[in-house]
Amino acid sequence: MEDVIIIGAGLSGLSTAFQLKKAGISLKILEAQNRLGGRIVTIYGNYQTPMEMGATWFSKEHKHLLQLLKELNISYFEQHTEGVALFETMSFEPPQQYFVPANTYSAYRVQGGTYSIVEALYQILGKGSVVLNTEIVEIVDEGKSLKITDSLQNDFLCKKLIIALPPQLLINTIRFSPALPQAVSQVMQKTQTWMSGSSKFSVEYKKPFWKENGFSGSVYSQSGLATEIYDHSNFENTKFAIKGFLNGSANHYSFEERKDKVIAQLKHYFGNKAQDFESYNDKVWNDKYIQSINVTFLPPHFNNGHPVFEESFMNNKLFFTGTETTHIFSGYMEGSIIASNSIATKVSKIIKK
Repeated sequence: MEDVIIIGAGLSGLSTAFQLKKAGISLKILEAQNRLGGRIVTIYGNYQTPMEMGATWFSKEHKHLLQLLKELNISYFEQHTEGVALFETMSFEPPQQYFVPANTYSAYRVQGGTYSIVEALYQILGKGSVVLNTEIVEIVDEGKSLKITDSLQNDFLCKKLIIALPPQLLINTIRFSPALPQAVSQVMQKTQTWMSGSSKFSVEYKKPFWKENGFSGSVYSQSGLATEIYDHSNFENTKFAIKGFLNGSANHYSFEERKDKVIAQLKHYFGNKAQDFESYNDKVWNDKYIQSINVTFLPPHFNNGHPVFEESFMNNKLFFTGTETTHIFSGYMEGSIIASNSIATKVSKIIKK
């Protein structure tokens, strides 16, 4: 029997495990997918350009994340914004241009890709600490322990359980015996999941022609499929890409249709060189690992940080963490770290009593 089991090997689950390991607590992480990282997904193009399909940016106000990066010896750099930026209100009118000076300190990115955080945490935790392809379907209170059952009917036992999944997703995919209080279930059902339904794209190029022509790469459009566009070159400025967000209609198009529309939009902004790309990738965040079948529209951050997420259940054996569970920087990586640090401290104290 484990002291602690954590469900979910995203940033929240891994950073919670990291803090518990430092406190000398034995643990195991169960992950439904065949990969680590959750909403952190770094892919590499034909020229090995690191491109983020998930969590990307953070700011100097994100003190807990910065502390974790320091502890893991991971470097970061300022998002490139210098140059002419574009703002497009209507497709039939030329975009408005404005100049952004250097060193605006608007946002930062992780050197080598955000997945570097996941890799560093995994190396510290050890290969045996995570079990992939383990989709949890039921949690039963057996008195002194909790029994956790996966979709293949494998059972795991623990003294304390921490669930690091988006609340709306977990309440629609995991059965609890006895059931969670109805008021708690209702809050979870109406807690907005950050990035659920959103879409990101990235286009890799041999050369940063936009910067060479004085453009920053930043575009904000109210008419195109791509609504926000940014330079996505690496720290060394040796690998080049443009990345951004697609609007809510993206999932109605095929991959090829999205690619054609994005490239046409980039050509409209930056000229014919935009057609000479090396790779195009995108990700629509609507699979079963982030979006439940009972999903309903909720405003951003709706019920994020609700007081019920601070409580424990199943006789003080069940706890929740994740970026949606904190009212401070919810939806950001910083929120994940704040929530993880808090729950790890709480559970460690209980176990060591």
